[in-house]
Amino acid sequence: MKKFQLKIMERVLLTGTFLLIFVLCSGCQRQKKSEASGTEEITEEQPKVAVKLNTLDAQAKEYLEGKTLAVVLGHSYNDPYTVEKFRQLLNINYGVKTEEYDGLITLLVYPEDFMVSGKARVSSLYSKLEDENLAGIITFGAPEGLCNALARLEDDFIKTQGNSTSKRPYPVFCFFQQDDTLGSESTSDFVLDYTPIQTSIEIEQSANIPDFDTSLLMLNAIDEMLKLRGPLEPSKNLIQYVQKIVGKQKKVSNYTDYESGLKSVNHFIFN
Repeated sequence: MKKFQLKIMERVLLTGTFLLIFVLCSGCQRQKKSEASGTEEITEEQPKVAVKLNTLDAQAKEYLEGKTLAVVLGHSYNDPYTVEKFRQLLNINYGVKTEEYDGLITLLVYPEDFMVSGKARVSSLYSKLEDENLAGIITFGAPEGLCNALARLEDDFIKTQGNSTSKRPYPVFCFFQQDDTLGSESTSDFVLDYTPIQTSIEIEQSANIPDFDTSLLMLNAIDEMLKLRGPLEPSKNLIQYVQKIVGKQKKVSNYTDYESGLKSVNHFIFN
């Protein structure tokens, strides 16, 4: 009888030992999974690698150190879907600046990023960029009055230089603006618009929207801008530069003012 009781006690002890080992092992596995999961979560929260910036040479990286390239999304490019698509694309390729991450791109969306006391103020672009070391500015669908904010930024730089012949040290590309035409031309290296539709009554400037990948256009524009060390000079070769950004799928031509009949030096259309 005693032997039988001893055998039972041995089995109980063995079973308890196995259970203890199993619990401990399970706990270790859960801890490892938890640690691994925590690592994955941290990695996912970190900004995506700026793919295109990694391909730049040392000289270009040194030039861009401490600089930002501002991208402004306005009319026809400020809906949630388009903004998010551009944001992800820009973040993957160049890094979008946030409070936690010092990316190359400063992304501004009109009107949400231009609100002052509950109202959209285009002029607030100046206060957002006045203290930035700009590598350039690119606008899509610039709202009315944005050219005035761009002009103020340029004037501010000229004043700091104390030389009236100075120019802004950064390029400005303007795509599909809804702003004043002459103002956009004077504050940008170039302006690119869709081919206007001409009717017997009037010309609708931005009514003809062709099937075109604006995502590719934006990436091409940034890639070319990052090669520059200042604004483009107006010349007859400027149209070839814009054509390179647009690519082969559309043909770029000079914009002709429908009132004067004059062709602009830095304003282009494509179809």
